[in-house]
Amino acid sequence: MASRRAGIWILALVVVSLAIGVFWTIRTAPPSPTPWWWGKDPDFHIEVWEPGKEMATVAMTMPKKTVDTMFAFGLKSSVSAGRHKVYLNEIRSQVERLPRGQRLTIHQDSATVYVWLDVKK
Repeated sequence: MASRRAGIWILALVVVSLAIGVFWTIRTAPPSPTPWWWGKDPDFHIEVWEPGKEMATVAMTMPKKTVDTMFAFGLKSSVSAGRHKVYLNEIRSQVERLPRGQRLTIHQDSATVYVWLDVKK
């Protein structure tokens, strides 16, 4: 009786693990055709530039794996600098499709926000 119960628990654990794996793969599937960053460890780079400033108001680097995890679980990921806010979940697919070295440019009020992927060397 106890071994049957243990078998059911193991089977349930296997089914749940497979379901999580399928869900994860579907939610974080890369764009097609295979992008330049596939198989590497890329980072999201975000810079907010405001007029009249010589440096970026906010400059941030975040591993793409972290953004993918937040996206897969439906968490809102955002970068804010004062009144400027960028939601990474909304622009993630656009950034993933960019050619290497190209930046996504977003204009908000008077600021310019640049977002791109880069691979550590």
